[in-house]
Amino acid sequence: MNNFVHSIKRLAVLGFVLATCSAPINTPAPTKTILAGTGAKVIPFYTSENDPQQIKVLQDLVGEYQRVNPDVEVDIVLITSASRGRRLLTALASGADLGIFEIEPTLMSDWAEAGYLLPLDDVVREIGENDFVNGSLFKYKSKVYALPYATSVYGLWVRTDWLSEAGLPLPQKYDDVLFAAKTLTRGERYGIALPGGQNIATVNYFSTFLWQNGGDYFSCDGKVTFGEPAALEAVKRWRALAQYAPPGFTTWGYSEQIDSFLKGRVGMAMYGGRLGVQLAESAPQLEDKVTVLFPPWGNEKVTLGVLSRFAIAAGTRNKTEAREFLKWLVSGDRLLRYDMTVPGHMIPPLRSVQAMILPNASPYVTRHSDWLKSFSEWTALTNHPAMNMGSVRSGRFQRSDVIPPWGQQVFGTPGIVDGMLQEIALGKREPEAAWREAARKIEDATNAWKAGHTDWKPSACAP
Repeated sequence: MNNFVHSIKRLAVLGFVLATCSAPINTPAPTKTILAGTGAKVIPFYTSENDPQQIKVLQDLVGEYQRVNPDVEVDIVLITSASRGRRLLTALASGADLGIFEIEPTLMSDWAEAGYLLPLDDVVREIGENDFVNGSLFKYKSKVYALPYATSVYGLWVRTDWLSEAGLPLPQKYDDVLFAAKTLTRGERYGIALPGGQNIATVNYFSTFLWQNGGDYFSCDGKVTFGEPAALEAVKRWRALAQYAPPGFTTWGYSEQIDSFLKGRVGMAMYGGRLGVQLAESAPQLEDKVTVLFPPWGNEKVTLGVLSRFAIAAGTRNKTEAREFLKWLVSGDRLLRYDMTVPGHMIPPLRSVQAMILPNASPYVTRHSDWLKSFSEWTALTNHPAMNMGSVRSGRFQRSDVIPPWGQQVFGTPGIVDGMLQEIALGKREPEAAWREAARKIEDATNAWKAGHTDWKPSACAP
């Protein structure tokens, strides 16, 4: 019997209803109701991976686990990526049992320091630490607090048919993208999709402009570098391109990028492999009219890479059962099956699982092996603002695994960077004035954090 449970009560504890989500969620129907007094050991499982196929495979995996562990109930709760951090904070404040959950990168250091996360070193040892790709484990003060289940790499998707109609080649440099965006913006068509809302998507996308133009937010030892000229150049380039985004982009997060591209509103959009999968599902007539390129915003070869990780709440009621289920889920063929629900977007972070992918190729994987190959090759060129501090040094990219412990104070939502960009896009501030104020705010936030953490020691970048 499938003991999968979807708990409506836990959604109520979170203090929100599905109707308020920024994107619709296909909520799986419950197959069993847990009754008080049954003695079931419940593991809450919060996830924002809400594509129908992901939900189905997760349900299947949970069912398989529960058939051999009948005293365990895995209670899946769906949330959205745009609101994940805020809602987890709400749940934590209300005393809810968070169990296993996808943790927001900006929260990891603060929550580890506060004792909210369960150490997972024993799980890593049992899976095999050498199996994890470099930099994928989240460590704080030498302890592991979050396990990766996927890496998402972001490229520039383009409508090759639109470019051909306009007599334009595939863009190779920033000026090419800017000219193409301007040329393709006609009537109800727009050149490019960019998020400009107060959310982490806006920060993440802009960060690629910053890094590719030789800038960064901090040095490895924690000095603020966002006030350097390279950052202003990135702001100007972002603003110039944003002129050719659709109306309303100043409220956009992640999901609107895909929607605008699939609906034929934009000719270019930056996104991970999920866009290709959804294109094949909902707009297959476009499959041979689209390709994905490395984003060309500047001279440095670096793009956004988002490592998705699971953590376990230190206060969860059933710690042993949560550890065992998480270990089972994020290893072996279970991880492969889960990640292959969105091939090219969810790249397995275990070397042993990566080796399994080709023998399990789906028709989509076979048809678009070039897309998947690109994302796989670009993994080595990825960076993240809240996970990699000081990766751009003297204008050159060399990824650092130093984490800015004040990430929540700088990149949390609403944050300093996304607020700056939204003001610029809305015409409320000129780029240079907005940038100078943002640099000052980042400096103030960083100094305030350091003043409250006098035991913090700067790290050195690897040579």
